[in-house]
Amino acid sequence: MIDNLNLISLESLESRSRKLKNILLAEHSLYEFYKQAWPIIEGRNPFFDNWHIQVIAEHLEACYRREIKNLIVNVPPRSGKTSLISIAFPAWVWIHTPEEKFLYTSYAHSLSKEHSLKCKNLIASNWYQERWGNRFKIQKNTEAYFDNDKKGHRNSTSVEGTGTGKGGNIIVLDDINNVKDSMSKLILEKTNRYLDQVLSSRFDNPEEGVTIEVQQRTGMLDATGHLISNDTEKEQVMLILPARYEHGTKCKTVVLPMSNGKIWEDPRTEEGEVLCPKRLPKKVLDRLEKKLGAYSFASQYQQRAAPLEGNIIKKAWFQWWKDSTPPQIEHVLQSWDTAISDSETSDFSACTTWGVFYDQNYISNVILLSMWKGRLAYPALRAMAQRLYFDYRDTGLIRNPEFKGRRIDVCLIEQKATGDPLIRDLRNAGIIAIPFNPTKQGDKEGRVQRISHLIEGGLVWLPAQSPNYTKLLPYADKFLEDVAVFPHGESRDVIDSMSQALRKLYDAHLIRYPKDERSYQHVETQNIDYSRIY
Repeated sequence: MIDNLNLISLESLESRSRKLKNILLAEHSLYEFYKQAWPIIEGRNPFFDNWHIQVIAEHLEACYRREIKNLIVNVPPRSGKTSLISIAFPAWVWIHTPEEKFLYTSYAHSLSKEHSLKCKNLIASNWYQERWGNRFKIQKNTEAYFDNDKKGHRNSTSVEGTGTGKGGNIIVLDDINNVKDSMSKLILEKTNRYLDQVLSSRFDNPEEGVTIEVQQRTGMLDATGHLISNDTEKEQVMLILPARYEHGTKCKTVVLPMSNGKIWEDPRTEEGEVLCPKRLPKKVLDRLEKKLGAYSFASQYQQRAAPLEGNIIKKAWFQWWKDSTPPQIEHVLQSWDTAISDSETSDFSACTTWGVFYDQNYISNVILLSMWKGRLAYPALRAMAQRLYFDYRDTGLIRNPEFKGRRIDVCLIEQKATGDPLIRDLRNAGIIAIPFNPTKQGDKEGRVQRISHLIEGGLVWLPAQSPNYTKLLPYADKFLEDVAVFPHGESRDVIDSMSQALRKLYDAHLIRYPKDERSYQHVETQNIDYSRIY
């Protein structure tokens, strides 16, 4: 009997020891606190632990310690950001500093109130009260506001609210842009005025003020873009975590406990490696990209926002071909921009194929027939070039079956990297391949600028998807996304391929700007020695 009592006492002691250890872990680490608080915040919803949660938590801790005064967090939807930042974070801070004052704002007041209620419920839970209930007491309590007896408060507002009244020393902008409004320049500008005119005066102590902005990107004019464009002193710490890893935009921020005295950087190394395989696996991301389209997916999931209208090249300049039957193609030019290797850190190789046709006014136009982009070692690149020469649709992407492939009239290949050997090998295979020397045409941006008038003039067409023609074909959609973000995108290979193709077609008089004075006679394209023209 005594042995049983001793065993029970020992088990009780071990249980109390584990509980004390968990309490100390939660106090010391927001990440540990969040994991323990998850059942209180989200009920039976499964918790998918991942390194990105700890990274966000440690950046928030740095904000609490005032080691970071301005933090931007861009992560994909459903990454646990709101539960951590808007609900767990204030509750954890009050364990240490209950006098801290928070102001939270979202795009809608209903959303702000929902987060406020969940935070208040977490603090009022038995789990929290048993551990830290002696450190402060909740006093005034409304849907959007509550405070404690140590002078701390958590206030919630929205862009649609007034923003007046109590402010705070930690201001959190949680999804201040609604994705549904991402195409409304008027609403986006209204939100940015709110940031400038209202929130800028809400700090109780400007010297100690912290701003945390968290969202999925919606476009270049969103809150993140606005804060970055106004960050003249480069004070923003930007934690940018795309759903699929992109080596060219690898995120590096500040020294964190988890990085052992070094600047933290995204731990992923493989191109395309997903952020959270358990929550957003590759097959789910592939399905979302197909549903959203390349442009929206790039903003919301890759955090690679583009302006609504495009950068140098405006999206609205491109014409949409809304017919399952292609135009009568008179001439086909295939344009290659090649890379040195197939390594994950190298540039892409890209190929675009263009067809020249005449409209009802007998003005020459050009339509995108196919697009391919990838990383291949030279033997595979050479094989791909020959494959696309015989059928430019054979890229692996969905294609319009009516846009039947045909042999290319000429292959235009940039004279760099693997371009020279590719020209030689294609010529040996009986293919008309000619070089393009980029050094004679200026830098990348200059080359794009010099052909932009052709697109602006309505000469360049992209095929839409039947039967409703409200979306582009997948390859054209991916092409447009690459063009719209230039020169700020992941890569510049596709737009290089386009600019050199349009330049050559223009120089050969196969397409002309409609407003140019047409002093030349129409060039018959059926029996042309292309090597002489080019």
